[in-house]
Amino acid sequence: MRYVLPPMHTLRTFEALSRLRSFTVTAEELHLTTSAVSHQIRAIESFYATKLFRRNRHDVSLTPAGEKLLEVVQGFLQQLSSLGESLRTQDPHRLSVTAPPSLVSRWLMPRLGDFLRAYPEVDFKLHATLTLIDLDAEQADVAVRYGDGRWPGLHSEKLFDEQIFPVASPTYVARAKLHKSSKLKGCTLLRDDFQSWERWGEATGENLDASAWGPVYSDSALLLQATEAGHGVALGRSVLIADAIAAGALIRIGKRAISAPGSYYLVSPTRKGEAAQATAFRRWLTEQAGR
Repeated sequence: MRYVLPPMHTLRTFEALSRLRSFTVTAEELHLTTSAVSHQIRAIESFYATKLFRRNRHDVSLTPAGEKLLEVVQGFLQQLSSLGESLRTQDPHRLSVTAPPSLVSRWLMPRLGDFLRAYPEVDFKLHATLTLIDLDAEQADVAVRYGDGRWPGLHSEKLFDEQIFPVASPTYVARAKLHKSSKLKGCTLLRDDFQSWERWGEATGENLDASAWGPVYSDSALLLQATEAGHGVALGRSVLIADAIAAGALIRIGKRAISAPGSYYLVSPTRKGEAAQATAFRRWLTEQAGR
């Protein structure tokens, strides 16, 4: 049987916006950008070829079509959550971890082999996503999340803070004769959805030329890949660029840095005892972060 379904990640965003009635508050709850929430709502409305929300002056409300969809989506999500525990208890060796894609590709993957070699009996599953997986419903055992460390009903342990500063490839540095951050005005400034050059300019007092804005990338890992390829200068997040700087693939520009708005935390449910494989992963990950 062929099922015609909308993109699955849009369903949770639809449910949250229906409940919270604010793009901003929904973005905060799901730890997405407001633009990402808007994009997902447009995607599900495009799929059904109908408006699901009325955009009011101060909030949003469901259309009749949205109300019909919400009734189905709430039941669907509740059934999936309820089913999680009974399914997961069937395999005591399974370990499911979720983390942001940029951290997975730039920091976790180069180190993960050590854990898998040390625990070959673990049936390991890694889900790279910006969506907040419902740990309490046991869709994942542990998660790495970015934020302020406050997630109701969950235990969080800080892994590391981040600093933000400009970086470029050795090729670009040589071509642009770039040695001081004060020379950024004439450079191509690459961007992503995480941090802005405007914030950097305000925090450091640098007068940046908006005409030099380069391409925008939806993911920090893509941004850094473009930077390593010599496309321009990017604002690098210290955790994500540490390996590249050590390897000489990226060069820090100047000495100025600003603090990132959040930190990385290891998060797990608090309502029951932790499985042995999750405890082992927690110990291994905190050790890696401590290095």
